[in-house]
Amino acid sequence: MKNLVFFLLVFVCVSNLNAQLSGIGIRPALSLSKYKLSKDYNDVYDVNFRPGASFSVFAEFNLGSRITFQPEIAFTQRGGNIKSESSIFWDGQEFGYPRDYRVVELRQKETLSYLDFPMMFEKNFGGGNVGAYVALGPTFSFAVSNGKGLEELTVEHLNSDGETVTFTDRNEYTIEMGNGRNDDYRTYDFSINLGTGLIFILERGEIALDIRYAHGMRNVDVGGLKNRNFQIGLSYMYYIGQ
Repeated sequence: MKNLVFFLLVFVCVSNLNAQLSGIGIRPALSLSKYKLSKDYNDVYDVNFRPGASFSVFAEFNLGSRITFQPEIAFTQRGGNIKSESSIFWDGQEFGYPRDYRVVELRQKETLSYLDFPMMFEKNFGGGNVGAYVALGPTFSFAVSNGKGLEELTVEHLNSDGETVTFTDRNEYTIEMGNGRNDDYRTYDFSINLGTGLIFILERGEIALDIRYAHGMRNVDVGGLKNRNFQIGLSYMYYIGQ
């Protein structure tokens, strides 16, 4: 809550700089997300990127010396694809199967939905009709709903002829988002964003190809998961007062 109040205060202060408002825009983006695992989990699981979507609206304030401040509001899908190491297996009883069954592979595909509030400071370069920028800033994120997951278990057992039988069970599950002791993942996240991009100047605005990386700083759950997120987006900004 303290971080939310801080964000709102900064947003209000900057928004009062009406004379320096230079543009407003939108950014649809492809979101590629994964988890950073704690050491204990990293010995058991591998994590791959999970694709999702992001969409943001933003305003730009000119601070001088080709530096701008860009507060944003964005909807972003995060999560990850988790897979057990090939050398790991579990007794079937741990998952409710008969004693002579064993789980030889576990896969989880998770999607988390956040409302993000990035506050990016940008340094612009170049001239003419083509430019570039680098950006840095914090992002405050709040889950807008419970997460969704799909668990896939590959199971083996011997049939009556002594042959190995393999099958896969799939189960959908809900990830409870909240701050209580019984919730699966925490509602709130905080990350540091790095960005860069190419800018193409138009008569009354600009189009930019953006690349972002968000480095989650808080544990998503008690096990030490942290969010990692790449975005590739195409933004359009309309100039104000020109």
